[in-house]
Amino acid sequence: MTTELFFGVDVSKGYVDICCINQSGSRLGEILRFDDTAVGHKEVEKNLTGLRSKYPEAKMTFGLESSGGLERNWATFFRKYANPFNERVFVLNPLAVKKFLDRSLHRSITDKTAAQGIAQYLRFGIRPEDVPSEESLLGQLSLYRHLRNVIDRSAQMQNEMQSLLPSVQPELVQFCRNGLPDWILEILQKWPTAPALANAEISELDEIPYKKIEAQKLIANAKISVGSQRDSFTGITVSNLAGEILHTEKMIQRMKDELVKSMDHDEGAKIMESIIGIGAWSAACLRLEIGKIERFHSAEALVAYSGLDPRICQSGDSTKHVGISRMGRRQIRAILYPLVLTAIRHNPAIKEFYSRLRAKGKKHMISATACMRKMLHIIYGCWISGKLFDREYENKKCSNKPISKSKESNEQSMETRKINVIPLDAPISRREASKRRKATIMPQTGICRRERGPDVASEIHSK
Repeated sequence: MTTELFFGVDVSKGYVDICCINQSGSRLGEILRFDDTAVGHKEVEKNLTGLRSKYPEAKMTFGLESSGGLERNWATFFRKYANPFNERVFVLNPLAVKKFLDRSLHRSITDKTAAQGIAQYLRFGIRPEDVPSEESLLGQLSLYRHLRNVIDRSAQMQNEMQSLLPSVQPELVQFCRNGLPDWILEILQKWPTAPALANAEISELDEIPYKKIEAQKLIANAKISVGSQRDSFTGITVSNLAGEILHTEKMIQRMKDELVKSMDHDEGAKIMESIIGIGAWSAACLRLEIGKIERFHSAEALVAYSGLDPRICQSGDSTKHVGISRMGRRQIRAILYPLVLTAIRHNPAIKEFYSRLRAKGKKHMISATACMRKMLHIIYGCWISGKLFDREYENKKCSNKPISKSKESNEQSMETRKINVIPLDAPISRREASKRRKATIMPQTGICRRERGPDVASEIHSK
């Protein structure tokens, strides 16, 4: 019998606890702690080499919980060690591991017991598909996350400026209803309060490009301004805030250009950019949020990962539809919504689908959410097949539909397909009985969703 060794690695800041068990669940040695240093990594390698000499035919499996980036050094270390032996390393969902450990009903959880629980989790085979990680995109992913944080900080500063502006220079508010233009920010940086702007020189104001109002009128409005905050401290606040916003916006644009450029040769990003409604920046964001498409066995798995799958609460004979799950990556939903608003106007597939839902009486948000789901199906279908988006696909699909039969022939086919008669003599409720009658009348279509799976995806991409 081949020996199998499972290594549970509980990651903490600066160190890990490692537990090793065999295929019978017996622990081999003590649960050891190693620091995240060069010395600690060498000690782990020394222990693994000792186990391999003791069990030369053993098959090793390593599992680490995803810990907000703390696991990256260790994941890289274990992959480098495991690659020559064709062994597997899993970065695990901590919520899935926690639910597994809850079955034991133990109240006390320590780092050592968590490491042993991870090893048991691996032993029972409850783990994700072994999809290779994208270490080549770790740099882009770090830049993307930093960029999102910078964008959030910029939005906070702009909100602060929008709240100050009515009491500082209310005459400029009319130009800031759709955001803060650069020319407004340049004026506020140099002349933050109404008295300061009233004393400005017309020649200096004329040097600011893209103004929507003449310099002379700006100065005249500032002289009769009703702005209540005119002190020097408010001026310092507004001037610094305007300068920070201008600097941050330039930095954001520079980082966006750098990130988009780095994704020029990525297959997934290029395929998504071919879909009408998705631009280069949005394609790069979706590519980094989704990761490898081989992780998802079907389009429905990608939809669930994005939190767009419908929530249905069914118990007994009652069924409640509670909207979408909102689980998974909320950032994907935030990216998709503005894309769908564009696709509704320009993408034939999304436009027709949205119009059909609205014609049925669905509200805008319900229809747009359904279009977001359809957009993910299109992304998955194009990406998994390695083909660019075909703008004529919907028309081709409609033209290939079989001609509808007459009413009489449809009724005959319905009668011939009544093969499942559901009994009604069980002690069921009235609602359940009604459902069974309808199920008896309506034929079973036998339609099921096709699941492609990581193996199929790998085969397609290897061709």
